[in-house]
Amino acid sequence: MPDECHALLKSVLALKGKNMGEWIYQCVREDFVKRAFEDQQVQQIVLAGTYQPGSNAYSLKESIQEANGQDFNK
Repeated sequence: MPDECHALLKSVLALKGKNMGEWIYQCVREDFVKRAFEDQQVQQIVLAGTYQPGSNAYSLKESIQEANGQDFNK
């Protein structure tokens, strides 16, 4: 990213009370969740995993199973 763009983004994020790391995490997370619902390969990886109850991954798996009409307690 060009230096002037980086500086501008950093200034805008500061106005919004976020740092670059928080913003990047938010963008990646939003993209990953979108892909988990739309991309069958990504969805299968998520559904095949075993996750700690209450974790973000566990909640994502539940949401996908609910959207697919599956029982997520299996």
